[in-house]
Amino acid sequence: AVTLQRAIFTPPPPPPPPTAPSYRPVSPKRLLDTRTGGQTHDTRYAGIGLQQPGTRLELPITGRANIPTGATAAVLNITVTGPTGNGYLTAWPCDTPTPPNASNLNFTTGQTIPNLVIAPLSPTGTICLQTSDAATHLIADINGYYPAG
Repeated sequence: AVTLQRAIFTPPPPPPPPTAPSYRPVSPKRLLDTRTGGQTHDTRYAGIGLQQPGTRLELPITGRANIPTGATAAVLNITVTGPTGNGYLTAWPCDTPTPPNASNLNFTTGQTIPNLVIAPLSPTGTICLQTSDAATHLIADINGYYPAG
């Protein structure tokens, strides 16, 4: 007589997914207001004037409003107000020499337009802001960040 045995194969469990950095909300604080009389939570980058098209504004994020050194991205509400024409705004990490061919916010003459932006930070904790075709005032409020990890 022949005895047959059945082998039951159980595959190993899959590896756990990599853990992504967790979003860390902060109490909203104004980091930039270029308007005359504009105010920021630490008086930096307040009332610095109309931003000209094609001009890069380097905005420090880490070390302000409880955003720690080493944060990798910032969650901001960025507003364009009083543009002199149509255009768009781009936000990007300042260690990149040229802005990406992308728009974070589109606007037309005279509008006030906000948009939520998640922007990677440069190694020094900054983002750059630049408008395409029109001068405008800019406002930026921090809402949170992503830590390293």
